[in-house]
Amino acid sequence: MAGPSVARYGLGVVCLLLMALAFVVTAQRLRRCWLPGLAGAAAGLAETVIGLALLVAEMELLGAVGWFRLAPLVLGAAVIAAAVHRWVPAAPAGPGGAKAPARPRREWLIALVAATAVLAEWLGPTLQSYSVGIHSFDSVWYHLPWAASFAQTGWITPLRFFDVDYLTGFYPATAELVHGLGIVLLGRDTLSPGLNLVWLGLVLLAAYCLGRSRGLGAATLLGAAVACATPMMRGSQAGTAANDAAAVFFLVAACALIPSEAGEDPSLALGAVAAGLAIATKLTAAFGVLALSLGVIWLTRGRRRRAGAIWFGALIVAGGYWYVRDLIAVGNPFPFIHIPGLPVPAPTAEASTNFSIAHYLGDGHLLTKVFAPALHAGLGLAWPVLLVATILGPLLCLAPGADRRTRVLGVVALVATVGYVVTPMSAAGPSGDPVGFAFNLRYSAPALTLSLAVLPLAPVWSGARGRILALGALSVLLILTLARPGSWKGPHLVAAIALALALALLALAVVTLRVRPGRRPALGAVAVALIAAIVIGGYFGQRHYLRGRYAYQPHVSHLAEVWAFFRGVHDARVGLAGSYGDFFQYPVDGLDDSNRVTVIAAHGAHGSFTPIERCAAWRQAVDAGHFQFVLITPNRSPWSPRLRPSPEYAWIAGASGATPVLAYRAQRQPIVLYRLHGPLRPQSCRAG
Repeated sequence: MAGPSVARYGLGVVCLLLMALAFVVTAQRLRRCWLPGLAGAAAGLAETVIGLALLVAEMELLGAVGWFRLAPLVLGAAVIAAAVHRWVPAAPAGPGGAKAPARPRREWLIALVAATAVLAEWLGPTLQSYSVGIHSFDSVWYHLPWAASFAQTGWITPLRFFDVDYLTGFYPATAELVHGLGIVLLGRDTLSPGLNLVWLGLVLLAAYCLGRSRGLGAATLLGAAVACATPMMRGSQAGTAANDAAAVFFLVAACALIPSEAGEDPSLALGAVAAGLAIATKLTAAFGVLALSLGVIWLTRGRRRRAGAIWFGALIVAGGYWYVRDLIAVGNPFPFIHIPGLPVPAPTAEASTNFSIAHYLGDGHLLTKVFAPALHAGLGLAWPVLLVATILGPLLCLAPGADRRTRVLGVVALVATVGYVVTPMSAAGPSGDPVGFAFNLRYSAPALTLSLAVLPLAPVWSGARGRILALGALSVLLILTLARPGSWKGPHLVAAIALALALALLALAVVTLRVRPGRRPALGAVAVALIAAIVIGGYFGQRHYLRGRYAYQPHVSHLAEVWAFFRGVHDARVGLAGSYGDFFQYPVDGLDDSNRVTVIAAHGAHGSFTPIERCAAWRQAVDAGHFQFVLITPNRSPWSPRLRPSPEYAWIAGASGATPVLAYRAQRQPIVLYRLHGPLRPQSCRAG
């Protein structure tokens, strides 16, 4: 039970390395053919977007036909690499076009220190998740159950419902595909707690590329680092399966890749692909993508029809998959939006709690008593300065002297900020009680990151003195954001700092080392030895992770005993009743993510998923589900800790086909796990 066999782990690692190699080589070849003028970090960013786009496309195509499986995924990667090698002409590997201005070593070191500090901050919660499992609310509610269902079934297109109150089943799920891929490759979710560290690194890379062409890469990276260092980003992303960091990366990458001159069609298309992947990851990127799309058309004077066709064509192809799925399943590509003439699912609790910040802007009491404390908790000590910088930075990019591309980026950041204010659920909760504002503050991540990253591009910072001022101001802001006790506590602090420093030294060596032809064999041997050490250490790390993953810990959750029970259950079908269990369902999937967990409710027209209101209908649904276990929990709203009774307790009580195997109470409400050994017989329900 402690972990998979050495053979299964080895197979997974080999398949992971083969897929990574295939997409890296393919992305490099395509980038050198299409964008030979790029070099350094810009080339790396372009290749990253190309590789991720190809990977996502492969997963979408195979998942649409039920082949989201190990062998098809590895074979598909090899076929893509072979096809590109066969049909795409090779291009010189040299730098080609103009290089970025020389970067002062001092500024580059500032950027490295900033990245290392944020990495160390995120590593603490990540190592904690590798000790006990991912516990963040959204991760165990729907992000990870989604990923596990992809891996279990091989299909990604069917709608999957995780509760009866919210429309999470209709959201885009590109980030969850990546988690599902990790489960397919290793047979476990071992990669999931660390994936957001990868997205963090990519966000900083994309931010660096925003200012690279003007020698401001260190400053733009520093701006993004401030956003990533905020408590709301650390708390919601580090060591979790949340998808905000992935969406931020794709949006910032799209902004970094848009061409500054007309006639750069490959760069234009690649920027559109990144923008499409942003909206295929999370809806909070939609306002920024819309503004960027209009800005790109404005930039391409004299050829706007052609540019529009390229941009929107690539955007739709890269970002439309999940919306086409919703259109086919529901008849509406945006089921979470009421569009006249298009069907929508039956009303849910989400409809009565999806208030935006704009809804409360006129309420001074809430602004001071609810919003201000939440901003302090979520953005850190310098939250008023951050708010000012979020607005002032983009506005300064519109000042006289700014080039057209900088103005577009300023407008995109401003629109993203306004979009956050009007986004539904940004002030979620019952009417007059926006208790969800603090939790959903992460919806501001695209706007906050982009606004702080574009701030150094404003004309007011032009010249050597202005650049130093921008770097200094952002450095102070980063220090103030990091300077809170909560970021630097915990049992894994020393390990997190040591690991971050080791990675920083490795990055420093890679960037500064000049490889001479005679040294390449020796360096290759060192690289192979390093990979081997990581692979061997990864096996023992995985065993450590699985020993503690959702093991029983009192006071962690009311379902801690249930989670511990399912560590020893495999390949079972489990039915859930009661919204508290729905919101914390992922650990029921078991150590190897093999248990298929289903919320027991009624499917209706246009993707409706509603509670079953009568005993006979509920028992009939249980019998049709062929479950081995049924977990009955209380009901609970996400905005209140109070548990309420569920009617399913009475409906299953006395059924001859169900035997309790685990029963206890939480807040005086029963939590009961039943093992089913026969039908529940709907006809035996008591009248009424």
